[in-house]
Parts: sequence; structure tokens; C-alpha cells
Amino acid sequence: MPILAALLFLTTARACPAGPLDRVRQAFVDVSVMSYAPDGEATERFVRYSDYGRANDVLLLQLYTSVHLPDGEVRRLLGLFDAGGFWSDIDYDDRTRGRWQPSLHLTRMYALAKLYADPASAWHGDGRIGGLLHKGLAYWYAKKPSSLNWWHGEIGVPKKLAAILLMIRGELSGPELEQGLRIIERSRFGRTGQNKVWLAGNNLMRGLLTDDEALVAEARDQIAEEIVVTDGEGIQDDWSFHQHGPQIQFGNYGLAYAEGLSFWLRVLDGTPYMFSDAQCAVIEKLMREGICRSIWRGVMDPSFCGRQVFIDSGPGKASSAAVAAENIAALKRPGYRVFRRFAKRILEPENRSDGLRGPRYYDRSDCGIYRTATWYASIRMHSDRTIGFEFTNRENTLANFSADGALLFMQHGREYDNIFAHWDWRMVPGTTAYDDGAPLKCDNSVEARKNRSGHVGGLASGDVLCTTMEIERDGLHALKSAFFFGDLVVALGADIRSSDARIFRITTALDQTHLAGPVTRGGATETSGSLPWVHHDGRGYVSLDGAPIAVSTEIQEGKWDLIDPFYRDRTQRGPVFKCWFGHDPARTGGYAYAFLPCRDAKRTERFARNPSVRILRNDAGCQAVEYGKICCAVVHRAGEYRLGGRTITAPEPAIYLLRGGRTEVRSLPPLNGAAD
Repeated sequence: MPILAALLFLTTARACPAGPLDRVRQAFVDVSVMSYAPDGEATERFVRYSDYGRANDVLLLQLYTSVHLPDGEVRRLLGLFDAGGFWSDIDYDDRTRGRWQPSLHLTRMYALAKLYADPASAWHGDGRIGGLLHKGLAYWYAKKPSSLNWWHGEIGVPKKLAAILLMIRGELSGPELEQGLRIIERSRFGRTGQNKVWLAGNNLMRGLLTDDEALVAEARDQIAEEIVVTDGEGIQDDWSFHQHGPQIQFGNYGLAYAEGLSFWLRVLDGTPYMFSDAQCAVIEKLMREGICRSIWRGVMDPSFCGRQVFIDSGPGKASSAAVAAENIAALKRPGYRVFRRFAKRILEPENRSDGLRGPRYYDRSDCGIYRTATWYASIRMHSDRTIGFEFTNRENTLANFSADGALLFMQHGREYDNIFAHWDWRMVPGTTAYDDGAPLKCDNSVEARKNRSGHVGGLASGDVLCTTMEIERDGLHALKSAFFFGDLVVALGADIRSSDARIFRITTALDQTHLAGPVTRGGATETSGSLPWVHHDGRGYVSLDGAPIAVSTEIQEGKWDLIDPFYRDRTQRGPVFKCWFGHDPARTGGYAYAFLPCRDAKRTERFARNPSVRILRNDAGCQAVEYGKICCAVVHRAGEYRLGGRTITAPEPAIYLLRGGRTEVRSLPPLNGAAD
């Protein structure tokens, strides 16, 4: 509907009985103005995680607008606001691609509009806030801030502005609405995945502002088109989520998709525009089988935050997932209590158990998650079918090795809390990486980031997860397999070699976390009677082939602007626990180690003296372990393999799980350069 016609229609409609969209508009406002924080402490966390509305990450930023701001924060905003309609601490001429400063203007207006429009708020109808909102609109319309990033102009600005206008719709003048609609109209239908959902949502809000039923229906249908399982961008059939190509995006686009969809499911519920049961079930399953599993004790796994390992990204993204879970729970569909319990465990820190257990392997995304009642682990890999990482907007330019078999462990959830500025990114836990004397590569081309092997896969069954990866990147080759059991993880490496003469150092990192208490070591001498072992922070590491484990507890220093460009020259330093194996670049090498969660030093030493796991093979043909009555084998090359008292005849590369007379097999693509 043209803008002038829409305005004439609205002038008449305000004197007429309620129209068919009034219920949707009211639901939109009701959901928009509510607070998702159960108490003042949670509110303060939401505001802090959002960096007081300045966060680069849209999910963290939205936490600022997901609560009722504390009175002190409201008074701070009122004090900073100039009579000319702007905030004195915002650079309105900034054009940055990522953390674009002018967007804070609309973020603050949105947060204040919530309070102004909510009858339950002490600030409801407050004259100071009302005046601020109208002056703020006038300044924005006159200033016309712009960013070099298309996303802000087509999605971010229209999204916030449309919500603000809907919350104060009854007070808008004709010119205020007309100018706002011209900006919102920049959101044209199109694009893919979460970007398509954002654009459609903006058009749905435009339809609500103009009473355009046809536009609301079209926008709703555009959103529904993305509530599908696909082999393109969006929800995959293993319940992972892709955006920017075949790249796992649980913690950014996937979570933004779930949070945005859950909002629209809640707003449209009970109206003619509500989504079907089948569509609701898709969103629920993405959350339950995918996103929620990547969150442990109120923290999102850094491996699934992608390039956005910003300050407070772990707990902030988990809080955003809690918002999505609350919206889904509000529908009260069968099983809704699962989502209410999940949200409660994040928002109320004293009880973090969420009931999610067992292994998951996401074949479409080359990664796996293992959960027990007391510890969590994940493995992040990539193949020639997937994308392991990205440097979009120059965010986390240190991530070159972050998907080369990253094996992260969490017990209390604080292991990696805001460590990433001073992390050694050549020693991402679990990865085998090289040093050639040059700075970490940050070429964002697909070819530069690609692992040139399809020999990557996994098998999850019962309480066992087996994964494997062939690395073929930048002159470095390695075969890496990991075996997850209920109380330990075994990691094997073989055929580690270099074809690049510039590579002078190759390492495999066992772990790298904040230093948290004493580090105990043993088994370093032949007379010790045990394998080399290390203990730190309630977990143990044992070298199963006798190779020495190198350990560092030094102060490390780094800069946040390599992770988030907004933090120019902001350095950070702190003591870091780091342990690793060194490999000779001139020789073919390997490794074998066990990770022992929830152990003290005595139990770690006891295991090192008498390991309960047996390495059956660890070479270029096969990597296999035996633990109790379970045998797990990764066959890299077809052939016959004697594994303890068993013989496997493998016609092709595959993962084998043998247990209780039962054999499970998962085929693998051939090694790079190998004949089929």
C-alpha cells in the first residue's frame, strides 16, 4: 500500500471498530514490552552482557531490549540525551561495518519505548520518555545515519524503528509515521536463511503499521518458507544450522533465527496468521536437538559462537537462547516444560542441570557434542564439504585453526570465559597446528580456508561418540580421531607430517584455559611407574603412548580488537593453563592421550599407572581403542585389521563400533588423493 494512501486509511481507521489486525498488533506490543529477566540480578546481567546496548553481536545487543531497564540506567539515558534529539556519547558519523555506533540511538529508544508502553512499568506514559522518543525520531530522520554494511540499512535499522513505531503508534503524527515507513521500506523481501526471516519480519511490522492485511500475510508466508529442513542455508536434516555457506551457525545466525522465529510464533499464536503445528515442531526440534545442546551451565560453547567470541559472548548467547525458549514455552504445546526448564536453568544460576544427555553428531556440519550430568565436550571439524570459520567484518581474525579438530571441555562453564584476546590461537584445544613464522593467516577466501579432504565423519550411538578428521591444509597433514565415553575421552593422532619447508613447529594442544589453581604433574621419569600425566582444575590428562606433555602456566597477553574491531588497542592479559605435544616437522608423528573429567590428581595418577583404556592401533591405516567391552575403530584405508581378539575386514574407509556382539558401521569418504 503506498505511504500516503496508508496514512489516509489510518486516519479513518482510528475512528472505526477494531480491524482484523488489531489482535496481532496488540500481541506484538504485549510481547515486545515484556521483560524476560525473572529478577533484578538477571536484569543486570542482561544489561551487562549487552555492553549497555553497545554490543557488536546482535544477539547480545538484543538482551538490552529484552528487559525493563533498571531505574538507574533509565536516568543515565535521560541525563545523556540532548534537547536536540541525540545522545551526547554517540558518534553519529560512524560508518563502521560491525559495531556501528548510531544503531545505539535506536537501541536505547527501543528499550525506553518498552517502559513507556508497558502499563506495568513505573515509567509508563512518562512525559520525559515520551518527549525523548519523539525528539529522537526527528533527529534520526534529519541526520540519516548510514553504515558501510548493507545489513544495518536493510535489516537492523528498519527492525528497531518499526518496533518503536508500533509501541507508540497511537501517538505518532502523520509525518513521523510517513518518514519512518520510508526507512522501513528499505527491507525488501529476499535473501536466504535468517536474513530472509529478518527482512520478512520487518515487512510484517510494516503491514501492522499500515493496516495492510495482504502485506502481513505475505510476510508471514515468507517467514514460513524458511521453517523447513533444507540442504541449502538454514536448518539441516541433522538439526544443525547453516549460513554463509555450509557452515555451522548455532551461536549466531542459527540462534538469531530461533530467537526471531520464536518471537513471531508467540505474537501470531491464536490469530489467523499462526504457524502450523508442523512448523512449530521444526523450531522446537532445532532448539532441543541443536542449539540447546551447545549450551553448558549457562554458557554457549565457544566453538559454536563462530567468529563472535566477543566479551561475554558465552553467557550472553545462552541468555538469548533462554529468551527463545521462554517464547516457545509460552505456546504451551506438548513438551513445552522442556523449554521452560531450559530457560530457568540459564536465568537462575544456582541450578544449571537441564537434563540434556548423550552424544550428537552433526554430519552436515562436521561436528559433535557429548553431554553427561557433570561434564561437556564438543569437537569442531571441517571438510571439503563444509566451511570451518570466517572472518566477516574482520571479526576474530585469529580463527585459522579453530575448526581443525577443536576439542573443548567444560565442567563448571568458566573455563574459557573471556579468554580469547589472550588465547594462543595456534593452540586451540584439540587441534594440530603449525607455525611457519608468519602471522596467523586471515584470508577470508573459501580456498584459503578450505580443508582439502572429505575424510571427516562421526558416529553417535548410545553413550559413545566416535569422530575422525583428515587435515590437509597449508602443507600440514594429520589423521585425528576422538572417542568419547561416559567418563573419559581418548584422542589419537597419526600420520602427522609437513610438506612445507617453512613450517618449523607442529603442536597438538590438549587444553588451554584460565589458570584455576595448582597444576600437578607426574610420570615424567622412567622410574615413576606411570605414564606422563597432568592435572588441573578438576580434570586430568594422560599421555597414552608415553610422550611428554608440555605445560605452561605463564601470563599471556593479547588484543581484543583482533576479535572485535570496536575494541581498538584494548589489551588483556592473564595466567593461562596450557598443555600440548610437540611434533618434529622433519618426521612423521602422532599422539595418544586420555582426557579424564571430574578427577582429582590422585585418581589421574592411578589411571596413568594402570590405564583402563587400550590403544589397539594408531597409524595411517587404522586408529582404534578398547574400553571395557567396547571397541571403536576408524579405518582410514580398506583392509583387514586385527584389533585385540577381533578382526575387521573393511572394504572401504569407515568408523566401526563393536559392542556386545553388535557392530555398527558408518562409511567415510576416502582419504585425500586415495583411490576409491
